[in-house]
Amino acid sequence: MKEKVIIHISREHGSLGHVVGEKLAERLGCKLYDKKLIEEIAEEHGLDKEFLKEYEEKPKRSLLYRLAQGVSADLEEELTKQVFEKIQNIAETEDRAIIVGRCAGTVLRENPNVVNVFLTARMSNRIRNIMEYYGIDYESAQKRIQDVDKDRQRFHDTYSDTKWKNVDNYDLVLSTTALGVDGAVDLILNYIAHLD
Repeated sequence: MKEKVIIHISREHGSLGHVVGEKLAERLGCKLYDKKLIEEIAEEHGLDKEFLKEYEEKPKRSLLYRLAQGVSADLEEELTKQVFEKIQNIAETEDRAIIVGRCAGTVLRENPNVVNVFLTARMSNRIRNIMEYYGIDYESAQKRIQDVDKDRQRFHDTYSDTKWKNVDNYDLVLSTTALGVDGAVDLILNYIAHLD
């Protein structure tokens, strides 16, 4: 196995990508970076964590929306810039890390130590996972998946010159439907074990 490896996980909502990331971090003995990046940036800059969470992994808002909410485009751009700088710092200073989402595949595309993984699952599985996790009904889970995936795709497409679900962006594309979380973790670990 390579001494230095940063695993980026991009995922469809409900495919259990975050759980896969947690288990990978546990097995590799490294940190998991996810929405907590926003909290760390907020602490470093003395900003309101809850306010900043509104902008995480979402594309830039329309000018009309920003004016109505009293939020400047500069804040959104600055937050995104801070997240990307933090991701680059993680890749430069840590031997192993798991980064979930946040366009890290694009940010770190020139880094030879990055493995980009995309996780998917059958829609029926994703809906069931979301229903169980959030305690919501079928229609609400379906709508949530559509909304979150749309935001993730637009965020990726806004800050990247590639398309979110284009398999050319990823070293591995896995479905957790048949593999489950443990199977996906095992396959990812097997993959990185064969890297020089």
